[in-house]
Amino acid sequence: MYFPAEHLLDKLQISARELSNFEHEGIVKGIAKAGRVFYSSRDLYRLKGILLFMSRGLTLEEAQRRVDRPVEERSAAESRG
Repeated sequence: MYFPAEHLLDKLQISARELSNFEHEGIVKGIAKAGRVFYSSRDLYRLKGILLFMSRGLTLEEAQRRVDRPVEERSAAESRG
């Protein structure tokens, strides 16, 4: 399922500039169609997770790792402790 950019902005409570920055960083990838930009449900949930981790003090890179490899992160932590 795809959503217009406005939906992500409203749902995630971020600015158009922030969304543009996330796209520039390669975190989400919009698809242009009929003069509008759409994002996948995967983009929405991935960005939602990243924003959650960042609100808890993680850096963008740390948040991306947690969202992209949650099982690997947990396994590594368990093997260390």
